Amino acid sequence: MDFIDTGFDNAYMNMAIDEVLLASTGPLLRLYQWQPVAVSIGRFQDIHDIDVDFCKRSKIDIVRRITGGKSVLHEKQLTYSFIIDRGTMPRSIIDSYNVISSAITLGLHSLGLDTEMNKVMCVNRENPVCFQEPSFNEIVMNKRKIVGSAQTRRRGRLLQHGSILTGVDIKKLSNCFIQKPKIHDLSKSIAYIDVPDKELKSAMKYGFSKLFETPLNKRDLSSRELSEARVLAREKYRSREWIERYQHV
Repeated sequence: MDFIDTGFDNAYMNMAIDEVLLASTGPLLRLYQWQPVAVSIGRFQDIHDIDVDFCKRSKIDIVRRITGGKSVLHEKQLTYSFIIDRGTMPRSIIDSYNVISSAITLGLHSLGLDTEMNKVMCVNRENPVCFQEPSFNEIVMNKRKIVGSAQTRRRGRLLQHGSILTGVDIKKLSNCFIQKPKIHDLSKSIAYIDVPDKELKSAMKYGFSKLFETPLNKRDLSSRELSEARVLAREKYRSREWIERYQHV
């Protein structure tokens, strides 16, 4: 399994790199972070869920993912991206979530954290906030969500990426939305882990290596991958057409 740590980058490059890496061969684990702060919205989510004016005033970038799911404020967190041949994973999205969540859980348990996978089906599909409610097989601690993930499958490959919260500004998160969630409700449903980045990265590497019974081959992005990502970030992920493409009239 290849391992890439791309560190901090802006929202458009982060999403472009994930898409470019879908063309790689073999399983791959990527870890990354976001700078500046950004909100990512799901592939089919309405941009009108987001308070665009607040984000502009607060210098929060907005980007649309190629994966489904709901909005995530990317600030204090570590993001993972896992790519693998689709045929090696369960056909069911729920079952494949279970496999990948198991790898993350192994890593978090190695840090002594008491986390588990959520076994309650989500009922409020209209809620635009990813971390306000855990989906089936997503990771919770004390019944509060600490990892939010989303998945896509294309060209025989599966990509799942997600954010592991290491802190959260509840007020800022609420203000990112037009229909602002109540601070009290968010506080009851969201948790984070206070772990240094280096330790959390090591734990994620351990969890995926352990579950898939393979060593991790550390590598950097190739010059071709980096060049393609820069073009994709500029021409697709920064474009107003992509960001607003599923807005309702």
